[in-house]
Amino acid sequence: MNTSRHHTDWQAVFAVIAAGVIVSMQVGKLPPLLGQLRAEFGLDLVLGGLVASSVSLVGGACGIMAGFAGDRIGARRALMLGLLISALGSFAGAFSLSTIPLLAARLVEGLGFVITVVCGPSLVTAASLPAQRSLALGLWSSYMPLGVTLGMLGALAVSHDLLDWRGLWLAMGVLPLAAALLLPPLTAGVAQSPPRRFNAAVLRRPGPWLLAGCFACYTTQWFSIVTWIPTYLKDSGQSNETVLALGVAGVVLVNAVGTTVSAAAMHRGLPRWLIIATVSLGMGVLGVASFAPDLPVLAKIGFAMAASGFGGMLPAAVLAGVPLQAREPSEIATVNGVVVQLLNIGSFIGPPALAALVAHFGGWSDGRWLLLAAGTVGLGLALGLRATERRAAA
Repeated sequence: MNTSRHHTDWQAVFAVIAAGVIVSMQVGKLPPLLGQLRAEFGLDLVLGGLVASSVSLVGGACGIMAGFAGDRIGARRALMLGLLISALGSFAGAFSLSTIPLLAARLVEGLGFVITVVCGPSLVTAASLPAQRSLALGLWSSYMPLGVTLGMLGALAVSHDLLDWRGLWLAMGVLPLAAALLLPPLTAGVAQSPPRRFNAAVLRRPGPWLLAGCFACYTTQWFSIVTWIPTYLKDSGQSNETVLALGVAGVVLVNAVGTTVSAAAMHRGLPRWLIIATVSLGMGVLGVASFAPDLPVLAKIGFAMAASGFGGMLPAAVLAGVPLQAREPSEIATVNGVVVQLLNIGSFIGPPALAALVAHFGGWSDGRWLLLAAGTVGLGLALGLRATERRAAA
């Protein structure tokens, strides 16, 4: 890392954020089209949930390895690699003719996604001054809601017959390819830490795992809401595709507002653990209300937006804590790998788990308690994180 930096390289910071947004678009393009894909490929509710969350499967298995690779080859090279793999997965998905190739293509997209988002914070940290690091990482944490929203809005082109879903996949493959080519000149002014060998001591410290566990509870909640709210609203009587797409895009987009508010709050000294604890439980309560029976459709969208917007404060708080859990800058990608691995486990488990509860008990109102349970666990982990950080400070 360039220790003599005198200013934050905002060009590099926003270039890295753009890379995160682009790979997140691959996540967001599918939920609005899940009904169409289920019909074309003959997928039931649970299998549809697995396809939707399969991008997270690779992250849940390979987050730590991606962090180690980022520390070894450098964040810039790792980001370029992740973008290229994301492009390959999207192109492959466009030519899928059955469930297995489609699922395989989504797994490739997942690999590109996890490499990009694991290594992004290392480059953001290297590009920013210490006094502005929480702000820069808070802005970075908006990559997911912004990307998912843009992906969902891209799906509107399919619902309006401007192109089919395969054309959307091809178009979405061009974006990460272009980003991979533009990244080196846009981040050329950022020096990075020298490569280092993997140190298992990083994985023996409780802080990274508590931080990651908090994020996993959040992604269990958020991805369950974002994945199934279109289907739930249709089952509740809303049949207008444009209203559905815009409503769900609004649910995702307000999440980015939460990340900005959280970054500003931390900049003013609000404790990270308090943000995480409050958001975990609050999002659980609002999520339960989102899937409450006998509410008007607009009320359901409103509760979902409140849950997502309030929940957006958590990623910024967690990611701002990653550099503090690393003993030195060269360990940031590995610590972030732990966080990304567990957050992807949460996002992989959430949608099919909620679908399984709905299928077993017969109603959406029975599956919603998963959201409150995840929030309660997140609250407990946040309290554990507070104790761990206090001991470390002492």
